[in-house]
Amino acid sequence: MGLSRALRGLGVGVGLLLSASIAEAASVQVAQNAPAPPALPPAIVQSITQAGDTASLEAAVKAAVAANPNLAVDIVTVAVGQRPTDAAGIAAAAASADPTDAAAITVAAIAALPPGQQENDAPLIVAAVEQAVPGSTDQVTTAITALAFSPVGPVGTRGNEGAPLVAPHTDVQSSLH
Repeated sequence: MGLSRALRGLGVGVGLLLSASIAEAASVQVAQNAPAPPALPPAIVQSITQAGDTASLEAAVKAAVAANPNLAVDIVTVAVGQRPTDAAGIAAAAASADPTDAAAITVAAIAALPPGQQENDAPLIVAAVEQAVPGSTDQVTTAITALAFSPVGPVGTRGNEGAPLVAPHTDVQSSLH
């Protein structure tokens, strides 16, 4: 029992470390490729941006996700983008309102953090979600592990197989001499 718990903790730790670096790369690529933030109803965006303190932000996120569970990932992405220091509480509030999407919410919260912050905050986000949604440990662990060990990675469809994207350098004689 103790050994399996220790191994699970080790697996989650390794997964978090790898997913944080992947999420950082993904967030940079998403930020470069995404022309605009997710299209949320203006009332939701307003409730997030006008939340004065952490408790009111978490309440706004929880209410928005409860009313719009299909937008949970987008709501979390916008909220964490607005207040990255409150990412763990935002993810926990959203997951408690939509427990079936706890894993997607966790991954979205980690990916929405600014580059460099994922490594520090990912374990806090996972712990907060798992505390808010008892029984979500397997779901969250599976999502984090899938993100970390995906051969394709979180963004794009290119794996680590096939021909290289850039041809190797060869010396080519110019015919202009």
